[in-house]
Amino acid sequence: MSEQVLLYLQIAFWVLLILFVHCYVLFPITLPFVSEIFKRKGRDGSDGESLPTVSILISAYNEEAVIERKIQNLLELDYPKEKLEILIGDDGSADRTAEIVERYKDQGITLVKAPQNAGKAAMLNRLQKEASGEILLFCDANTMLFPNVVRKLTAPFKDKKIGCACGHLILTDKSGSELGRGESAYWDLESEIKKFEGMMDLLIGGNGALYAIRKKLYTDLPTKKSIMDDFFVTTKILQKGYYCTFIASAIGTEQTSKETSGEFRRKVRIGRANFNYMLSYLPLLNPFRPLRCYLFLSHKILRWFSPHIMILLLLVNIPLAGYYTPYRISLGILVAFLLAGLFKIIPGAYYFLSMNMAMLKGFFLSFGKEKSGGWAREARSDE
Repeated sequence: MSEQVLLYLQIAFWVLLILFVHCYVLFPITLPFVSEIFKRKGRDGSDGESLPTVSILISAYNEEAVIERKIQNLLELDYPKEKLEILIGDDGSADRTAEIVERYKDQGITLVKAPQNAGKAAMLNRLQKEASGEILLFCDANTMLFPNVVRKLTAPFKDKKIGCACGHLILTDKSGSELGRGESAYWDLESEIKKFEGMMDLLIGGNGALYAIRKKLYTDLPTKKSIMDDFFVTTKILQKGYYCTFIASAIGTEQTSKETSGEFRRKVRIGRANFNYMLSYLPLLNPFRPLRCYLFLSHKILRWFSPHIMILLLLVNIPLAGYYTPYRISLGILVAFLLAGLFKIIPGAYYFLSMNMAMLKGFFLSFGKEKSGGWAREARSDE
């Protein structure tokens, strides 16, 4: 192999390695310092302003196991009843979800029933049209909220430049599965990243389990392909020039998937949905908004393409190992990590490898045809 080719391979190796290490090591470690430097100060708004009207929107499908507990949870929220509207959309459930919701119509719970299952995105589009609140608060049927959540999430909207406020989801695992434990640990790290992004009011993507937006900023969700509704909605708010923040004290709790296979399938769907509409997110890479561009690239783009980076890194490392000792060592480390994950020797390596395999599968599926609408519900560890 010529020296020129070897030089190009070495350059490719180090570029790929730096991108990978930046995504998973440098970015999380340096983010607290970056957030302190670029912390947004001097929010507009007065403490004397009245509370806004709020519409809580929940899209549900076959949730009879948790929907009554969810309704009881909503009825215990500490917020003026005359300013709170609760809309629960039943998206053609085949169980008793609609029947259970209907029982609470006299307590301020409004059922919006779809004749057939059309998917979460279609139901959310319908719910927001029927909502009357100034603020739309989205949450999942299985997410249990602390009583002060609505007050906490609406407080930032005193600043007219805030378009979205995301709550703090705490994941717990009762399944005992490797992926369930890994997802819980991963989400703790993700919440820390969101906290520091929130200090800059540049949260890159909300969490569908618990977030609020100004109703006037809602963008209708596409329904032809699967979509991450929370990421799409909050991304469009950033693109419109508004800020998105994170409220660590606005807490909701949720269980991980009951089975390892369920967590993997969920990650495949997330990956596919992200790649389905990736082109619509690329304006966030606008270099004239350098901080926002940096956060989106580091937090999302590099993570979505990390399986591709790992594969390329391995392919570039193999020929280099035949010529240079340092690359033999790096190849050995890569192979050892892969084997530790494949054979579940190191649980963290297994989770990391599985989630990247799911992301890669979602990437390839995004090129194929997809049935619009519909749900693929996974059993949770509290059911």
